[in-house]
Amino acid sequence: MIKTYNYTNVNDANSTLNNVLDIIVEGTWDWNAKTGHVDRNPGWYRMLGYEVGTFLKDVFTWENIIHPDDHNMVMKHFELYTTGKIETYKVEYRCKKSDDSYLWIIDRGKVVEYDNEGNVARMIGVHENIHERKMAQIELLKKNQLLQEGNLTFENLLSQKNKELEQKNLELEKKIREVEYLSVTDPLTTIGNRRKFEQNLEKEVARARRYKHSLSLVMFDIDYFKQINDKHGHEMGDHILHQLSLVIKNRLRENDCFARWGGEEFVLIFPETNLEKTINISDKFRELINQIDFDNNLFITCSFGVTEYKLNESVNDLFSRVDNALYQAKELGRNRVESM
Repeated sequence: MIKTYNYTNVNDANSTLNNVLDIIVEGTWDWNAKTGHVDRNPGWYRMLGYEVGTFLKDVFTWENIIHPDDHNMVMKHFELYTTGKIETYKVEYRCKKSDDSYLWIIDRGKVVEYDNEGNVARMIGVHENIHERKMAQIELLKKNQLLQEGNLTFENLLSQKNKELEQKNLELEKKIREVEYLSVTDPLTTIGNRRKFEQNLEKEVARARRYKHSLSLVMFDIDYFKQINDKHGHEMGDHILHQLSLVIKNRLRENDCFARWGGEEFVLIFPETNLEKTINISDKFRELINQIDFDNNLFITCSFGVTEYKLNESVNDLFSRVDNALYQAKELGRNRVESM
């Protein structure tokens, strides 16, 4: 006999649903586009080897674990589906696990609610582990290619030293990561350099456009820095740049971007943060900097320019506006925050 359940209230139904989601092996997700909130079941965390509840419930968690080589493809597919250009959301890609390895998954989703303007309001989906099948397919393609090229016979192909190759690949990947880190890091301050900032700004503007999130940009520099160098020497100037960077860096969120634009100029990207909040943050940074004694009563001040991304504007327009805001702060007396 099949037992049926008749729920008398919403709490009973929700409790049963939560229990079902808890025992599902694969990962389910539920995105509320109006709030940016994303719910993920325990199976999603277990599949990738993370402790349940480790991440914030937002879209950045998802985007940040997508393999860099797959990211643009996945985002393009997502945008095509959510804008109605394709009928089905189904895409295969790699997700980063807790041990820094990558797992192949297939991501299926469906829009279940639209707002009054026809925009996506809610979307649900499932991440399914297809790693073994995908790796078998990749390995078969490699073998077929080698056989077709006549480099190896089937017999000696089976006797390849897979472990040695895997080790060499790991060493190569490590060196690639080191080179990539150096290419986007400012050596003096150890924060991002101009290239890192430009990459992140392009990415965050695309996210803000995609999810219709707030996005704010800050540019600030040290007032009269040339006079500091002339009076105290370039070594002291470098010390100030390094210490200032550490102070700001340690007070930022994981998804914020902080980079040295050049000389004594710095830039900050604040995803999901509106203009008013960013002005308050900048003013707190300004006051904090004023209180730092860098060396025997050596204090500095900074001027800040702040602006907020306007939907569908170009990256150049956004950056030009924050640059003008900083210029205005300097023109109005320095040691202040100006916005536009």
